[in-house]
Amino acid sequence: MTVTSPDPLSAATTHHENTVAIVGGTGALGLGLATRWAHSGVSVRIGSRRAQAAQGCADTLPGAVGGDNTTMIQGAAAVVVAVPFSAHVETMRSIAKVIQPGQLVIDTTAPLLPVGPRGLRPIVPWAGSAAEQAQALLPDGTSVVSALQTVSAATLQNLGLRLEEDVLLCGDHTADKVLAADLIGRIPGLRTVDCGLLDMSGVCERITALLIGVNRRYKTHAGIRITGLPEPDAR
Repeated sequence: MTVTSPDPLSAATTHHENTVAIVGGTGALGLGLATRWAHSGVSVRIGSRRAQAAQGCADTLPGAVGGDNTTMIQGAAAVVVAVPFSAHVETMRSIAKVIQPGQLVIDTTAPLLPVGPRGLRPIVPWAGSAAEQAQALLPDGTSVVSALQTVSAATLQNLGLRLEEDVLLCGDHTADKVLAADLIGRIPGLRTVDCGLLDMSGVCERITALLIGVNRRYKTHAGIRITGLPEPDAR
């Protein structure tokens, strides 16, 4: 049964510790993450520049609420950014106005440039990576972690498909990565791998273009799996 609230701000100010706000939550990746988290018992807020569209998506998920990005961010333990790179700077500047100390920002952005009718090429932002760009645009002290660029949006949205892949995690503070890993681990089949400091995020982001090319050639939704790590937790 889908539970919605006529007052998204009221619903968004409860259960902070178990709450994730998804900026760009009506997009393919954002909606896929919202779907998996909502069905795993996480309190999901779907944010968008179009509040009505966000609420429409939320109406299809258990316990989710939707609204404009600014409202959904308020009080959330984690803020997941799932926007195309073309909207990254604008999005970060808007988040910077409302983000509060203690909130974790998980940046899923992969900087890609369309090439030809179907190709995508990785590009390097001025800060070195999308996640480092986010860190530079957000207020001092904001926690930023890079993750989830290599997970297929189509697979996430289809609850009938089993996930069995790794999520590459980069960040400058262990405590932030632990929090992000705990949230990501709420999605069955995803294992987080600590890939080092935030300045390694550019390497992880660029893998996205490679995976998209592989998936198009083989008509699949392959992900990343790191072998030889201790089980069940590689953090």
